[in-house]
Amino acid sequence: MRLKIIAGNLIAVLLLGLVSFAVVRSQLTTKLTADVDAKINTDRQLLDRSWRLSNLEFVQQVDERARTREMSDALAAGSNTRTARAFQAAESTAAWFRDPSRRGALPDVVFITDETGAVIVRNADINRNHGLALGQSLPSVRTALATGTAQVDVWTKTDEDKVMQTAIAPIRNDQSVVVGALVVGFDISNGYAQREAGVLGRDVAFLIAGKVYSSSLETERSTALRAFLFGGPGNAAATAALAANGGDPQPWEATLGGDTYIGVTGHLANSTATPAAFVVLGNRSAATEKVSVTNIILLLTLLFTILVLVYGFVVGGALEKPIEEIEEGVLAVINGRHDLRLDIESAELGGLAYRINQLLNVFTGVQETSDDSSGGDDGADWNDKAFADPVGGGASGGNEAVDDPAMAAQLAAEPEAAYFARVYREYVAAKQANGENVSNIPQDKFIQRLKGNEEALVKKHACKMVRFKVETRGSQVILRPVIIR
Repeated sequence: MRLKIIAGNLIAVLLLGLVSFAVVRSQLTTKLTADVDAKINTDRQLLDRSWRLSNLEFVQQVDERARTREMSDALAAGSNTRTARAFQAAESTAAWFRDPSRRGALPDVVFITDETGAVIVRNADINRNHGLALGQSLPSVRTALATGTAQVDVWTKTDEDKVMQTAIAPIRNDQSVVVGALVVGFDISNGYAQREAGVLGRDVAFLIAGKVYSSSLETERSTALRAFLFGGPGNAAATAALAANGGDPQPWEATLGGDTYIGVTGHLANSTATPAAFVVLGNRSAATEKVSVTNIILLLTLLFTILVLVYGFVVGGALEKPIEEIEEGVLAVINGRHDLRLDIESAELGGLAYRINQLLNVFTGVQETSDDSSGGDDGADWNDKAFADPVGGGASGGNEAVDDPAMAAQLAAEPEAAYFARVYREYVAAKQANGENVSNIPQDKFIQRLKGNEEALVKKHACKMVRFKVETRGSQVILRPVIIR
């Protein structure tokens, strides 16, 4: 029986815990994944706007530097001093951009060209790239010189293998004639991608033809992204983004470094010299890691399983032991021990043992006796219907118990010795009034029986105490119990 109780409770706890875990985990995973997918296009638009705003701010800053007196004077200087003064202007421009209120970093290149687009000087190295026809590899230089308007572009500087965000602004003399150009470039580096990713809360990558140029991803995942976008399932999306084909790009799914990503590509604005694109990636696997909080359900299920096991064995043992004692006692009586009576100390099964003892008395014809009875005519064989069954039948049990707080308080306040003596006197007097023989009613036996009935009724009514009042109904004297809470 104990194992059946434990097994039933275990099945209930395990089913509740595991079903709750599965349902909550599934719903939370679906919600977190849907949140990542729903925001990916919005994040693409945000990165596109961030890039465009960066271009606008950048080209305005370069145009501002190109309009300074330092620039026009450097190009107006004679051939002997022009290079030195132009180099000084390039160096001061680089330092100017390093100010935290601007880009906060040194440019990778600062060129000053003449009116044909040929490099006069670059920062950091006065002789490097001197005479380079910059307009050939960066057509926006020719446009800026021809139109007199500042330009922004993406340029691949092949000798340094760098892809740069580049701004070009015309330099004018005192007569407002374009006499050269200021060209400033910043590498679209991994650091730049990581800064953009930090703002978006998504991974970011920048693409050129056949290559992931920079990204916020680890090297292994960046390599996997390249394989996916160039020659893999994402080739069409990468090709369309680099070619600036119209239409809204559709998200795609990829597995990078063991994690599942949702991604979307977009064309990088103002990338004429070097067509470029960007990628925004949402890590579904990282988002769904939050579902690990549901593991607490499994831990609680395990904890309650242990509690059920412990509780089942403790309670089952407390019930099983007295049942076994009752079974063994009844079997002993069946086998001839008619004098054996059950002595069970159990709040749950003590009443059952008492009833079995009464039943055994009836079947064996044995009258209840007191331990201190001495036989003879002292009342050892005395019995009375009023004491036949204190719980369910007989004179006392057959009458409904009195639950009257006032009467209970009065009886509870009476000293025990005085109470028993009074009840005995009232009982004998009532018997005499009915014309019954009271010579064989010993007081000690009466009080002993009365106490036994009180104990049985206390268990039945789960109360603090039970006392009796003597009543006469017709020709019968009864002891009616009064419950004391």
